[in-house]
Order: sequence, then structure tokens, then C-alpha cells
Amino acid sequence: MATIEAIGLSKRYGARNALDGLTFAADAGDVIGLLGPNGAGKTTTIRLLTTILEPTGGTFTVAGVPGDQPHRIRQRIGVLPESAGYPLRQTGAEYLRYTARLFGRNRRDARTAAERLLADVGLADRAGTRISTYSRGMKQRLGIARALINDPAVVFLDEPALGLDPAGQREILTTIADIAGRRGATVVLSTHTLTEVEQVCGSVLILDDGVLRAAGPVDDVVAGAGSLSDAFLRLTEGRP
Repeated sequence: MATIEAIGLSKRYGARNALDGLTFAADAGDVIGLLGPNGAGKTTTIRLLTTILEPTGGTFTVAGVPGDQPHRIRQRIGVLPESAGYPLRQTGAEYLRYTARLFGRNRRDARTAAERLLADVGLADRAGTRISTYSRGMKQRLGIARALINDPAVVFLDEPALGLDPAGQREILTTIADIAGRRGATVVLSTHTLTEVEQVCGSVLILDDGVLRAAGPVDDVVAGAGSLSDAFLRLTEGRP
């Protein structure tokens, strides 16, 4: 059974189609690259699938839950938005324990989950220090830990490696691969960096002006184009 399925998913603002008839499916353990130029509909897609927005048309399910049951979907997903905010006066461990409690865990389970996830993302040695002292890369890793606190079936990551140096990017991509491989979760990775997609994604969705231009395994989308960059430009800029 697909962990994500969208059929004709659309979002209109007045006369403008932010997303027009998106149809795709993803299975457990898939890492999907969500690509497109600015204004293509990537953020709208994530906001629809995470139930922040209501669709104008079409249907979708996430983790087997229909889109008209947002509360149940939110219990089954993890999200790292592009501009995540953090309580800077809290420590990393306090932040994750608090989040775990919001999902109904008792104090002991919340503590255990926080310790485990901080270790998983390489922040065990900074668990007791304030988030205000964290680098951007550390905050991004903390955000991924936050997205995993409820053991989600689907994880949405919006530009998780943005602004990081090569070492930080590599750490984030390794974590993403682990989410899909070891945890068996579906990951939707929205990014402008095509090399990230080539390294960690098995399939892609390429949007342009709210319309799906290509979907499928990376190798199939690249076939005949020479590279993912060439395929992307051909599909979004009309290049031959």
C-alpha cells in the first residue's frame, strides 16, 4: 500500500493555479526529490500533504489516512519546514522532550526518545546546551530529530541542507538515507540542489508553474538528457 497517494491534487488562489492536478504515489522507504524553480508549487504540495492547506480539488492519502482527516495525518508525519524556528533558551534535550510530550509520551518515554534521537543525528554531546549556541547545521539536525519524535511513516523535509558547508550537507544526506533505510519511512525532500537528489533520492517529481512535468525513478527521468540538470532545464525552461 502506498504511503502517499495524490490524485488530481490542486490548489487555486483566485485565477491562479498554484498546483494543477498533481498525481503520484510513493511507497514505504522511498526518498522522493521534489524539484522545481521558485514558484513551481513545491511548498504548496508540502502544505497540502501535511494538511496546512486544504485542496481546491483532487484527493490524497498520507500514511493510509485520507486527506479529510488532518488530525490523524498529523499524528503520522514529521515535518522540517525551510525556515524552522527554535526556542533558543531551551537545550536540545528539553526541546525534544517537550515535543515528545505533545505527542502523548510520558516523561520517561519522552526522555528516552530525546536521548535516542539526539544520538541518531549526532548531537548527543550537545544535548544539555542551549539551542542558541548551535550552528545552523546543528539546528537542522535538531529539526530532523524533531520531525522523527513521533516515529512518523512519512517525513517532509524542505531544503534541509540549505546554507550548510559540504561536511554539513553530507551529514544531512546520510541522516535522510538512514530515515528511509533503517526506519522504513517515506521521505519527501524538497530542494534546489540537484546533486542532493542524485545522491539520496530514488525518484523525483519535477514541477513547473504548478504542473507536474516529470515523475519517476531518477534514471528514467534522466534517460536521454545526459544529466539530471539537463533534464530539469529541458522540462522547466523548454530547452531542447
